[in-house]
Amino acid sequence: MIPKVRVVLGEVKDYLGILEYFVLSDNMFRKGCLSQYPKFKEILKKSKNEKEDLRLFFESFNKKNKKKLQKLVEKTKKAWAPLNNKIMKAFEDLHQIKWTKKHSNFTARITLCPVCPRYLEYNAFDVYYRFNEKRIIDTFLHELSHFIFFEKLKKVYPKINSKEFEHPHLIWKMSEVMPGIILQDKKIQEIYKNKEISVYDNIKKIKIEGKLLLEIFQKFYDERNDFESFIKKSYGFIKKHKKEFERQF
Repeated sequence: MIPKVRVVLGEVKDYLGILEYFVLSDNMFRKGCLSQYPKFKEILKKSKNEKEDLRLFFESFNKKNKKKLQKLVEKTKKAWAPLNNKIMKAFEDLHQIKWTKKHSNFTARITLCPVCPRYLEYNAFDVYYRFNEKRIIDTFLHELSHFIFFEKLKKVYPKINSKEFEHPHLIWKMSEVMPGIILQDKKIQEIYKNKEISVYDNIKKIKIEGKLLLEIFQKFYDERNDFESFIKKSYGFIKKHKKEFERQF
């Protein structure tokens, strides 16, 4: 079975809570989000009701740019269509696990939010409308890789609680390192070449015992017996160096 991805334009009311969290609360993404919307940043300085002002601003922005956003949805569909089957099969091969029926369909939602979370329960993920085509495809690859990675993880650790797949748990943090390794595999690069490492910028800088974490994981990957052994070695390393890892991420 090869999963398909449906591309849709998100309605602000459906992801208002996501915007409120990333734009208004104290988190690692807030500064970057506000830099994307300087007019709203100015509005906040005088705001007496931040949530209401946020809703009004983004609903208005969405309405004014509706045609442009719809065109992006169609453009994204065309860009992803020739890649879908090849990428989905490559993910199966790399993770050594098959997609299941529950993953027969995914939804990629174009939004105004600069952060692109995935929703494991709903087989969905968000894509920021200002990304260029290459960044959009990278977001597809990054987020889809999470879904099959967690399926493999559950096979390796059957008793693991799925709550650990979410922020701020150690498993979630490890999972955010994985696309930086998996998406550089030649099986993926032969389908869609992109040498940009698909991880948060701070992950690129993490060092454990003087060595870059990405280089350590890459060595584990290159020397793996199978994908299960790669997971076990990576997770074992992260647990051993948990304090230092979480200090940097």
